[in-house]
Amino acid sequence: MTRRELELANVKVELQTLQGRYLQNVGVLYAELGAIEAAIAEAEGRTPIAAPDDEPLDDDPAATNSDATRLAPSDTLKRVFRDVAKAIHPDLALDEPARCRRHSLMAEANRAYAERDEDRLRLILGSWERDPDWADGDDPRAYWLPAPRRIALMEARLLAIDAELLDLSRSAVSRLKVKIDEARARGWDLMAEMILSMKREIAAANAKLATARAK
Repeated sequence: MTRRELELANVKVELQTLQGRYLQNVGVLYAELGAIEAAIAEAEGRTPIAAPDDEPLDDDPAATNSDATRLAPSDTLKRVFRDVAKAIHPDLALDEPARCRRHSLMAEANRAYAERDEDRLRLILGSWERDPDWADGDDPRAYWLPAPRRIALMEARLLAIDAELLDLSRSAVSRLKVKIDEARARGWDLMAEMILSMKREIAAANAKLATARAK
């Protein structure tokens, strides 16, 4: 458990650091280029296209989903999902903490169903059936719980960690990190290339702006 928690923490730090570097070195250049392109459009008498508030790091993650997410759910998958929903639906909670716990697991179940991941659904259901009242993973009192409850608690936390790591791996900054690491393995600096490319685009845009204003 500790190893998995540490893995998640390290991934978060790495991605946050990379995102900061990207925004500081490349994001500002995107903003500068956007301002120049807006000035060009104004000089040419066109309506400038509004730029997004934040320049995306990469393409839309939804566009790269696996084929599994597009397959029709099987009857077995539907049945397992119904069993999970009947067991852990938030409306069945007796208090707010229990509702929050159920809501978290239900969200994970919905994700598993969308990804056609029957094994994960069964793991969620099995963990819940062994201990429907699993406690907060940060509660030190959990160490004094009976073994079945501790096992269910650990399995629930591992599910949450796996889900978060999966989300992080699908993020734009994670895909950028993969590309940077692959480029480094081939002996070149992708971030430096991106900066150089943006500066070239800015130089070309400035030249175009000067021409447009001279007309």
